Amino acid sequence: MIERIKQWFPLRAGESRLVLALGFILFANYAAMGVTKVVSVSGFLAEVKDHYILLVWAVDMVLLILATGIQSLIVDRFDRIKLLGGVLLVFMLLYAVLPLTFLSKSFPASISYTLIYLLNDQQWRFFPVVFWILVNDIYDPATGRRVMPFIANFAFLGTIVGLGIGAIDARLEFGPVKLLLLNASIFFVAYLIMQTGLRTVKLPPPIDVQESIKETLSEGWDFIKTVPAFAWSALGMLAAGSVMTILLYDVLSDAKLDLGTGFQSFYAQYNLIIAFVSIFAQSASARIIERVSLKRSFLIQPFVMLGSIVANFFIPGYVSSAISQGVSRVTYDTVDLSARKAFQAMVPNEKRGRVSMFIDSYLPSAGTIIGSLVAFVIIVLGLRFGFAREQYSLIYLGLGIAIALFAVYAAFRVRATYEQSMLSWQLKRRTRGASVLDKLNFGEDEK
Repeated sequence: MIERIKQWFPLRAGESRLVLALGFILFANYAAMGVTKVVSVSGFLAEVKDHYILLVWAVDMVLLILATGIQSLIVDRFDRIKLLGGVLLVFMLLYAVLPLTFLSKSFPASISYTLIYLLNDQQWRFFPVVFWILVNDIYDPATGRRVMPFIANFAFLGTIVGLGIGAIDARLEFGPVKLLLLNASIFFVAYLIMQTGLRTVKLPPPIDVQESIKETLSEGWDFIKTVPAFAWSALGMLAAGSVMTILLYDVLSDAKLDLGTGFQSFYAQYNLIIAFVSIFAQSASARIIERVSLKRSFLIQPFVMLGSIVANFFIPGYVSSAISQGVSRVTYDTVDLSARKAFQAMVPNEKRGRVSMFIDSYLPSAGTIIGSLVAFVIIVLGLRFGFAREQYSLIYLGLGIAIALFAVYAAFRVRATYEQSMLSWQLKRRTRGASVLDKLNFGEDEK
């Protein structure tokens, strides 16, 4: 029994205060996202035709890339604890201001819901990058492998709480104004927790360099393209962004068509189920990676995506598309995320932020833009030429299958180039005496 408890709570003496503080900060972000996720999507789809959300996603990712470009200039130069505090305060202020758009009678509701969605999605991509870079700096790779899955569980707990509030709103109709003010309060509490819980953390001093955005991006990209395993991993993330976009649109479109006014209730319950399943999947992610080895773990997500989109192609309806997208989302947010973070822990501290930006932000965002625009064009042309919905949906799903096959190929190339990449001079740390490879063991010796 004691051993089983240790597996679920892998904390050692003196670790709980910091880990729980980090966990609550992550919890706060995902709780706030969960609160407005259902409301923003259901509100937007109630105002406009469903395929226009593809354009919102494309615009959303363009804004994210621009914001991340600015973020990349500061993530490796400024104290990352202060940076996280700044992010928390910015989100608090934005959620405090957004209610004014609903209180103004002249402001279109469709734009208000669009702004909520854009902010919600910026949180999903922007906040985790800052947060996990900080966590990677706090813990060495071996400790990180043990505590990161535990910390990541707070994201799913926060999502459950937030989605639960959103589901209750579907019945009691609190309204967007109250929910937005609740989010502002959540971020304020998270900021206070950060100020108290992380005050004793000591990190290496930030890198004192002056670079332009172009130079900063070039350094991150140069690292990725010169380390083969990272290069193929990056291409896999580009493909994953497109496939996950197509899967998500398919379930939203099917559910809105089949359920009508019952969409908000379904979407809240659907996301709650994903969150619950993700908690158990995340708890097992470290053991899965250890069992299959880090280099082989990158094959899991591409094969899951391929199976999901093939199932959508042959089995129509919102039930099939919901299950397919849900399985892919759970895998992406648990096993695949843990594998990517462990992989990025090998990157030297002075470069990790920029490399993480590319792999976790730029490339999935670019993939989302590609998937959104291509699917939108296919749908618009299908409607123009009088194609039935079943016909043009098979076209964009067929394209998704082709992209998923490329993601599988890229994952095989990561596995094939893994050992070669570990010998790259780019992975040698300048800020620590020991090599990260001496600290990180994902079962390679037993394979």
